[in-house]
Order: sequence, then structure tokens, then C-alpha cells
Amino acid sequence: MKFELEKEQKQLERKLTSLRKKDFLPAALLDIVSDTAALQLASRAAVSVQLPEHLATPDAHVQGLPLLPREQFPYDAKQTAILFGKLLALMEASGGPLAQSAVIVRKALEDGSFQLADACTAFLHDSSEFFADWAARLPDAPSLVRFLVQGSITPSLQATGLLLAELHNNDEPWAFGHCPCCGSMPIMASLHEKEGFRHLTCSFCRAEYRAKRLQCAFCGEEDHKKLEYFKAEGETGFEVHVCRTCNCYIKTTDFRELDAVSIPVLDDLESLTLDILAREQGLSRPTLSAWGF
Repeated sequence: MKFELEKEQKQLERKLTSLRKKDFLPAALLDIVSDTAALQLASRAAVSVQLPEHLATPDAHVQGLPLLPREQFPYDAKQTAILFGKLLALMEASGGPLAQSAVIVRKALEDGSFQLADACTAFLHDSSEFFADWAARLPDAPSLVRFLVQGSITPSLQATGLLLAELHNNDEPWAFGHCPCCGSMPIMASLHEKEGFRHLTCSFCRAEYRAKRLQCAFCGEEDHKKLEYFKAEGETGFEVHVCRTCNCYIKTTDFRELDAVSIPVLDDLESLTLDILAREQGLSRPTLSAWGF
């Protein structure tokens, strides 16, 4: 599937218009998200990645092995660095504690105490230690470095995920609790077509893949007595699907009868109130948002 920048930009604009109608989302946050998403789309059109020769064999993949582990994902170092610089400048211009923390990152980048290549490697390996160290250095903006690194490398990961998704047989539901392309956990679910086919979106490479309708997206539980869901007033098109075996939840979009644009990483932000309700019930979510928090 070819990436169409103009089409993606129009969908983004329409989605952001809908998001700005949400009273609980601060305008400053939406400005950052809007600018970041636009920069990522432009970067996505420019990145160039190539899959390595050795991927999981068809037999191993059918048994649940991802096509390419996330730590082996290629990325466009040049475009990642360009986007990192633009995102850092965006944070510096935001004002307040966030801007002050961004200045610290800028100085570390200039004196060599922060190496983007090391940061990207840490992100690919899901190194909590690396980002926890920077969170401690930036108490006023503890998620800043993760946001910058994740935001700048994501266009490359999406490009790689798309190439891998074309090799995965999406005609049949994937029965495992991780992405068939990279092995990461899903961030959102969605229902498609009149039959209500369930799709999951990967939290790492953003690949979308078919999944069983009645199955926990994480632990694989299929006992319908242990699978529940709830909705919230005012959140039309969103549901929270709960597994009582692992006590985790995933949000699901069902826009089939709505005139609404679905962009999973923004659907996640739009339905933030459902996360609050889920956590009030003692439920947990295994993945961070697409924005690093």
C-alpha cells in the first residue's frame, strides 16, 4: 500500500477539527499534537527504509513469531535526526517548564552527552533504564526525551511496519497477543465492515492486523465469561474491552455508522476519558500512548 501524503494530511486536518471540540483536551496540548503529527507526516513521505534479508520463516510466523523483532527494525537515521531537531525546536518554542527542559536536551545534544543514535537504540530495545535516567534529569518534563525520540523515529517504524504488513497474511485473524510484524503489544482496536471484523493497531510500528473478535488482545483469553466491555456517555463510537483474566483493557473504535475519521493514535487521545474510567476500576493498560505518556 503506497503512502499518500495529501490524503493523510486531509484526514489529519479533519481529525484535529474533531479533537478540538473536546473540552477536556487543553489547547496547548492539541497544538503540540497537531504540529507533531504534521511534521511526522512530512517525514514519513521522505523516509527510506529497507528490510533485512532474514525474516521469520513462514512456519515460525504461523506459530506466532513476529516477522522482525522490534530491536532489529531499520530506520532512516538522517530523516530521524531532521525530525528530532524540528520537534526539539517545537518544544523550545512552547514556553514554560517544557521549553526549559528542551533547552537542557539541546545543550546535551550539542556537548555530546546526548547521542540520538544511542537514544534510538534504547527505544528499539525498549530500555526503561535509559528513559528513566532522562526523566530524573528533567523532573519538570519527565516524558520529554521519550516523546522526542519516539516521535522522530516513528515515521521510519511506520514505513518498515507497512513493508512487513504486506508480507503478513491478514486474511485470517492473528491469534497471538502481539503484533505479527514486530512483536509489540497493540495500542487500539477497531471494528470494520458490516461483519464487524476486528483489527488491532500496533503500539510500536503502527501496523494494523486482523484479530479474533472474542479474544483478549494481550493474554489471548477466549472465555466469553471473562471478557467484558463498557461504554461512556458522550463517547460515541468508543468502547473499552476488558479481560478479567489479565485485568487489562484495550479501547475499541466502532465508526462504521459514524461520519468520523479514524486515526488510531489520535483516537487514543480523543478517548482519554475512557482511560480514566478504566483505571478507576483498577484496570491496567500494557502500552503507553503514542505520545510517550
